[in-house]
Amino acid sequence: MTGSHLNGHHRKTLAAIFTHPAPHNIEWHDVISLLETLGTMTDRHSGGHTVTIGAESMIVVRPHGHDVVDDELRHLRGFLTKAGLAPTGAVAAAAGAASSDVSDAWIVLIDHHQARLYAPGGDRVVPFVIHPNDDDGSRRRVDHKQGNDDHDGGHAREDDGYYQRIAADLTDAARIVVLSDGKGRASAGAYLVDYVQRHFPLLAGHIVATDTIDISKTSDAEAVAAGHALLQAA
Repeated sequence: MTGSHLNGHHRKTLAAIFTHPAPHNIEWHDVISLLETLGTMTDRHSGGHTVTIGAESMIVVRPHGHDVVDDELRHLRGFLTKAGLAPTGAVAAAAGAASSDVSDAWIVLIDHHQARLYAPGGDRVVPFVIHPNDDDGSRRRVDHKQGNDDHDGGHAREDDGYYQRIAADLTDAARIVVLSDGKGRASAGAYLVDYVQRHFPLLAGHIVATDTIDISKTSDAEAVAAGHALLQAA
């Protein structure tokens, strides 16, 4: 949510940060003023500042020019989204292009226990929920590699029916963002992407962004905001 203590200039800067394509006139001093208002800022001996908003912190360094662009903007978007300050309501409307840029995107938040699918529609935060047949994981079979150097203690064979049902619900999606926790074989998101690539190659071309996220601490609204931020940063 956006801080109610922001003035009109701060809100305009916040909207500009989340606009896609990014404008090229977001000035450094405006960003610093916004960050100082949203959180706390301390100087670093090595240069730059540490900005803290709630539980999130970020190091910011003055750019070579007057304006903040490209990678600096992507880092800012990610930081502000994690801090719960992605634009909503009137601020999102001020961003204009950013709102329309996510209007066709499905967001998938998935682990081995359930998948939450968020349909296009801006602020829609009521997901379609899909569960695997073995939703507690108790019947997932473990395969072990034997007699080689890359033995990893085994990995669970997935319930492909779970991923097939997800893919079927995404058949008409124009763009898809996949968010999941875990890495490698532990990531249901990575398995979903691989499964779609193997069995639905045309649909795989619509997966435009993936990322890891702490699902246990992610609300529906935060999942949608994180997905939109990934699209805008792409």
